[in-house]
Amino acid sequence: MLIVRDLRIEVGPRVLLDGASFTLQAGDKVGLVGRNGAGKTTLMRTLVGFQPPADGSIIRSGNLGYFSQEAALPDLERPDMTALERILAAREIGSLLRRIEETRRKIERLDGEARDLAIKRFSRQQDEFEAKGGFPAEAEAKRTAAALGIGNDELIQPIATMSGGQRRRTELARILFAESDTMLLDEPTNHLDMDAKGWLMDYLASYRGALLVVSHDLPLLDESITSVLSLDSASLDAYRGNYSHFITERERRRIQKERERKQQDTKIAQLEFTINRFKGKTEKMARKAKVMETRVDRIKRELVEVGNRGKNVSVRFPQPEPSGRTPLKADGLAKSYGDNLVFLDVDVDVDRGECQLIMGLNGAGKTTLLRILAGVETPDLGDVTIGHNASLGYYAQEHEQIHSGMTVLDHLREVSDQPDRMLRTILGHFLLADKIEQDAGTLSGGEKTKLALAQVVLARPNVLLLDEPTNNLDPQAKEALVGALHQYQGTIILVSHDTDFVAEMQPDRAIMMPDGDVHYFDESLLDLVALA
Repeated sequence: MLIVRDLRIEVGPRVLLDGASFTLQAGDKVGLVGRNGAGKTTLMRTLVGFQPPADGSIIRSGNLGYFSQEAALPDLERPDMTALERILAAREIGSLLRRIEETRRKIERLDGEARDLAIKRFSRQQDEFEAKGGFPAEAEAKRTAAALGIGNDELIQPIATMSGGQRRRTELARILFAESDTMLLDEPTNHLDMDAKGWLMDYLASYRGALLVVSHDLPLLDESITSVLSLDSASLDAYRGNYSHFITERERRRIQKERERKQQDTKIAQLEFTINRFKGKTEKMARKAKVMETRVDRIKRELVEVGNRGKNVSVRFPQPEPSGRTPLKADGLAKSYGDNLVFLDVDVDVDRGECQLIMGLNGAGKTTLLRILAGVETPDLGDVTIGHNASLGYYAQEHEQIHSGMTVLDHLREVSDQPDRMLRTILGHFLLADKIEQDAGTLSGGEKTKLALAQVVLARPNVLLLDEPTNNLDPQAKEALVGALHQYQGTIILVSHDTDFVAEMQPDRAIMMPDGDVHYFDESLLDLVALA
């Protein structure tokens, strides 16, 4: 349970929330909505206790599980911790499983009395594991992981070697497996395929604890929640019903407020006109004018606040200088992490002005291939050739180019020698003008996406390498990005599991990972995109 009273949240000089009160208890399933940058992630982190509020109180009771939208590595007990151990650790049996495995290996090496002692220790550890429900719990953890698209091979893989998408799915499985009394989920459907999303929606629908979820996945909000908290202009408004009902009710409330405000403005204008007529007349009329002025002051103090509809993100990629006919080419690429072979003998050959989609199931090496093409990672085998007059712009889904301790404006200065006035204008187009001096590490996921895209725009590349660029973007920002890419005349290599986005982009060809087979793209492949 969460009880929030008179909560105030500040980031530097900016007030994100003021005077918010609400209660989250068992059975409540609440969607937290608001435009990118409104403060949803900051509110979630404050509720969990990762940062203190400027004012107000938060009372927490029971176990609380928090799923962050960031894919950064968690604090691990050991650098070689596997995904299964991480999930099991949610119920404090992961470490016990590791000790059992270590004892088993010692038994194989020891002999004599030392071996007998190790066997006794192994037996005690197994009894403890069984007493804590270890064997059924392990089976349950594997079922949860499988439902979220984590295969058996991934379960035994060290988390440190996983991609961002694999880590996020592992963390989500850990949160769900923990059986928390309250769950706070920030963009839980990112990196999930359609089957996993469907399973998650069913899980959340049957969840009996308290749920607060942030998501731009509208079907999730519609099917899994019973009320909405809308964060806008530093205030939090509550709505009963699902997301669709919220959209209708929000517009009804807006129209009602506009009507009330119009009536107030009309009344003030009428009174002020009469006051001006009465002033300077007889003493009786002057007294009436004074009474009217008092009435006007009262109406002004009670003016209905009508929130603005908000500005829209404006994205435009400057038309680049043309590259050679083949701006990017790769031959015989191979990559592995330890014993995990990601892919072998993959070729890439992209033509100028083409849009290529890299496809494959989770863990097939899509992001790894894109990072190699961008020069961020080195292949174990093979070569990458940058064509004549080709310049690359790389957008990383993990926001690797966004650094804590640097301001938003400094991030643009790092990639461009344009005057600050121009950089501030660019940030304004991405709705980041009020965060120019803010530490970029404190931005929300959607804001980091916008900042990273602004960096790519300023670099003026003629080859765009985009890794899940729509993650964390609200619908309007996503629409703006699609429009900008349609106008862009350079070359695009894209990784995305967003079916609607891929359909809008209409790629020319698709590279199927991990084999590297190339196919001309048509609508029949969209079903495979949904499985990515």
